[in-house]
Amino acid sequence: MHFVILDSTANLVDSFDSESEARAALLEIVRQDPDAAGEYAMLPYDDDGHVAGDAVVGSDLHVHA
Repeated sequence: MHFVILDSTANLVDSFDSESEARAALLEIVRQDPDAAGEYAMLPYDDDGHVAGDAVVGSDLHVHA
């Protein structure tokens, strides 16, 4: 399993081997620009390249400036 962060136009921002690393990176993106939190999402993918769970949108993290 691996995790990716995508922007609202489905461009890859970064990929990670662990959910905790991906979540931390998404949190940092949201902290840097809380107004754009809804523009980024983390998705899990299985080894075959299929989405393997629900997306976590940056705005789901409820970070306040």
